Parts: sequence; C-alpha cells; structure tokens
Amino acid sequence: MDGSVEVGARAGALLAATGVAAVLTGSPFLFPSLGPSAYLLATAPEARASRPRNVLGGHAVGVVAGLLATHLISPGLVVIEPLPPLSPAMLRLGASAIVSVALTTGGMLATGYEHAPACATTLIVALGLLSTPAEGTIVLAAVLLLLGTESLLPATRA
Repeated sequence: MDGSVEVGARAGALLAATGVAAVLTGSPFLFPSLGPSAYLLATAPEARASRPRNVLGGHAVGVVAGLLATHLISPGLVVIEPLPPLSPAMLRLGASAIVSVALTTGGMLATGYEHAPACATTLIVALGLLSTPAEGTIVLAAVLLLLGTESLLPATRA
C-alpha cells in the first residue's frame, strides 16, 4: 500500500469535527474551501501553506475581503438566484468575485498568510453564499476546528 488510503482517511477525518458541528448546530461549519484545506493538511503537512497561521490567516483574509466586496459591490445578491445575463445584478456579482480574489491574493501576499484555498473562501463570501459577519465568524470557527482536529490526529507515516 502506498499510503494513499491512510492519507485519504486523514483528510476525511480532518472534516469530521466540522461535520459534527454542522449537524449539531445547523450552521455552515462545512463549506467547499475546507476540502482543499484538509487535502493540504493531509498530503503536505510540512508545506508553508499548511502552517496553522497560514491556514487560519489566509481564510481570515479571504473572509474579510469577501465581506468587503459583497457589502460594497453586491449587497443582498446571491449567485444561486437566477439573474439575467448582462444584468446590473450579474455584473455586480462578477465584480464582487473579481475584487474579492484580488484583495485576498494581495492581502495574503502582504501578510505572508498564503493559503490558496482561501481564494475559494473569498468567493463563497463575495458571491453571497456566506456573506454576513456572523457567517464569516462561523467560517473562521470551522477553520479553527479543522486545525484543532489536525493537531489531535497522529502524524502520518512518510
């Protein structure tokens, strides 16, 4: 066995606590960008992007950038609502997404909190899916829970 099953199980185990928190609270403790974070933590635990400060810091930058973009450019809009092509609402959502990724990328580079999955987090926020400050707080709590779970798991064999 090449260890892929063990590493895959580790990635899944990393999400277990956030899944339990989502089920118990009914809050969005599971969201798409946690998957890539769990993947990095499981497959490249020694990588710079897997350092806890980068994981948390990157997602924090993404949340703040997404909140800024959505509240300044596309408040109240959500990407899942049907919007006509070329409509002002669709253009505002697109602009919010672009600005949030630009701010997140620049913010991560400026702070040294580089964690690529945070660019997915910022899109989740900027496109209206988790766009309130309370939801941003839940996102960061989920990242902390992911990191706490990672610290409790035994190290994988190289």
